[in-house]
Amino acid sequence: MIFPVETVLLKDGRACTLRPAAPEDAEAMLRFLSEVSEETAYLLRCADEWTYTREDEEGLLCSILESGKRMMMLAEIDGVIAGNCALNGADKPRRTAHRASLAIAIRRAYWGLGLGTAMIERACRLAPRMGYAQVELGVVEGNERALSLYGKAGFMQTGRTPNAFRYDDGTLRDEIQMVRTL
Repeated sequence: MIFPVETVLLKDGRACTLRPAAPEDAEAMLRFLSEVSEETAYLLRCADEWTYTREDEEGLLCSILESGKRMMMLAEIDGVIAGNCALNGADKPRRTAHRASLAIAIRRAYWGLGLGTAMIERACRLAPRMGYAQVELGVVEGNERALSLYGKAGFMQTGRTPNAFRYDDGTLRDEIQMVRTL
């Protein structure tokens, strides 16, 4: 989905541009995803699992831009990708077409500046334009910063999947499901 660029002011006074990711962002996106995956154990993929080629990522970003049901937002500060936020859903089956899944990642250097709140609020404002009435996400057990952020953004905990994440050392963590009705 293509949406208008928006500039938000962060807690430290810096301007942050929220804009759609485009195919020309592919290389920077792959670098961002790999680097941010190194900074936290709470993302779905490990850094070495980002094996997409630039061409793969260009194709993905192009298909997202052309879709009316998917969105990829980049947060840029001083020309650097500081974060991203994605909304994904489906047209079918009709009984679940009102639900979107949200995913977000932010570089550690930009934590605590209000960037997560800005991206989530923007995504939740865009979601109804895409036909969504509900936004859902999953949080790894122990990620208290994320639980606090999503709670402040109006998400409610609705369930838990035991042992949803298995780490390389054998540790298992639950996934907490959260939902926000728009």
